[in-house]
Amino acid sequence: HAKSHTEQDIAEIKMAWRLVTLILVTLLLVKPLGGIAYVGAIAFTIAAGLQLYLPIWRMDTLERDYDFLGLHRAQLGADLKLTAKLCALTFIPYALGYHLFVTEGHDWVRGFGFSELASYIPNRTWSPKLPSSLEQWLESLGWLLSLSATHFLGVALPEETFYRGYLQPRLEKLWPPQTAVFGVLLGKAAVVTALLFALGHFLGEWNPMRMGPFFPALLFAWLRNATGSIYGAISYHALCNIFGALLFTLYRTV
Repeated sequence: HAKSHTEQDIAEIKMAWRLVTLILVTLLLVKPLGGIAYVGAIAFTIAAGLQLYLPIWRMDTLERDYDFLGLHRAQLGADLKLTAKLCALTFIPYALGYHLFVTEGHDWVRGFGFSELASYIPNRTWSPKLPSSLEQWLESLGWLLSLSATHFLGVALPEETFYRGYLQPRLEKLWPPQTAVFGVLLGKAAVVTALLFALGHFLGEWNPMRMGPFFPALLFAWLRNATGSIYGAISYHALCNIFGALLFTLYRTV
C-alpha cells in the first residue's frame, strides 16, 4: 500500500508540473489580448477559470474531498485571525514603501544610471481626491464593491486554489518542508510555488516589476501551512490587491 501511495504521489507531482506549464502558457497567450475590448475580458476569465477548474478536476479524478485543496472551513476562524494580524503588520509598512517607490524610485534608479530599468518604475505624486457629492460617494462605493468581488472571486480564489491549494502541497511531496517560520513549516516547495506564481504575472507583460508578487506569495504559503486551509491565503491575497488598488488612486502620474 505504501508503495502504491508513493507511486500515486509521483504521478501527481508529474501532473502538477504539466498543469502549471499549461497555466503559464495560457497566461502568456492571453496577456497580449488584455487591451482588446471584450476579447481581453473573455481571455482573462478563461485563464482564471482554468486555474479554478484544473485543481477541482484533479480532486474529482482522484476521488478526494475538498481537504485535498485546503478548501475546508474547519479552520476559518484561525484563518481570519491570522489574516487580520498580517494586514495589521504589513499594510502600513507597505503603504510607506509604496509611497517612496512611486514618488522617488524612478529618479533614484535613473540617478544610478539604470535608465532602462527606471522606465519600468512608475513616476507618480501624492494627489488624493475625495468624492465631493453623494452621487460620487455612491459611485466610489460601487467601484469598491466591484473591485472587492473581482479580487476575491476572480483573482484570489482561482489563483490560491491552484498555487497554494493544489500545486504547493504536491511539490511538498517532492520537497517536504523542514524550516519552521514562526512555528509553521515551509521549504523549497513554497519558494518554487511562489516563483511560478510570480512568473505567471511576468509572462506576457515582460515588466521585471511584475515579479514582485513573489514576496507576498511567501506569506500566502505561510498562511496555507499554518492552518491547512487556503481561506486565509485567499482573504489576505484579495485584501492586498484591494489595498494596492486603493493606494494607486491616491496618486497621479507626473
